[in-house]
Amino acid sequence: MTHPYVGRRATLATRHDKLPLVAPAFRSLVGLEVVGVDVDTDVLGTFSGERERRGTQRETAIEKARLGMKRAGSSLGLATEGSFGPLEGNPFANACLEFVVLVDDERGIVIGEAEVDYGVPAISVEIRDGGVGKVPLVAAGFPEHGLIVRPTESFEPLVKGIHHADALEAAIADCVAASPTRTVRVENDLRAHHSPSRRLVIARAAERLARRVAVRCSDCGAPGWGMVARNPGAPCIECGTATRLPCSETLGCTACATEVENDLPESGGVDPRYCPRCNP
Repeated sequence: MTHPYVGRRATLATRHDKLPLVAPAFRSLVGLEVVGVDVDTDVLGTFSGERERRGTQRETAIEKARLGMKRAGSSLGLATEGSFGPLEGNPFANACLEFVVLVDDERGIVIGEAEVDYGVPAISVEIRDGGVGKVPLVAAGFPEHGLIVRPTESFEPLVKGIHHADALEAAIADCVAASPTRTVRVENDLRAHHSPSRRLVIARAAERLARRVAVRCSDCGAPGWGMVARNPGAPCIECGTATRLPCSETLGCTACATEVENDLPESGGVDPRYCPRCNP
């Protein structure tokens, strides 16, 4: 049976050159043609903080997709939304979490997938009366990865997309002069067109979503069959106490109530170091 998206066109809301990261996977795995729509996605929040994100990562991705759909008059749209910071279960490492959604208003469904990576440069440092020598450029992946500079106390001036040492020096000098405490914040520019490492994560997330979209529900035929939950409770191999690790996963449909639960290898028992009784 031909996939319902074969030969269809979906919009991708982006201002940061994400189309080549998303379109190939959907073209090859689903037969869906993705076209970019230039919308001001910064209205939903910015990495640099001058505009806070109002909703959750998923909500923002959906809202972003709908901006592109509205602009193009399309019922089918895609968008990605990234976040940086510690994740549950690993609070000591900075993670890049990319969430990608496909919104289908004809079917009334939203299909989403995520990808995590711990290797994307994301420095954020304050320096006082400083120059380029005080910035951890190696950790920042500079100059391939862009930087942002602003006074610590404000967003004026705010210099983005810095990839050259002389431009960085000039931005720091300007922001030091504008700061009452002569202190500036230097951060990675995490927008996709200034972060090569993040681009790789977005591409992997898009492929993950395309693979899911390609799978249809055996009951209703809707696209997007895949995992909807991981169920904790894997037993300790020593005492049998339930742990927080998943023992099974639930696969489900995006359009109907069909679900299937599959055991994971951990259902047979996990190391006692994960056990709240053996290792409280």
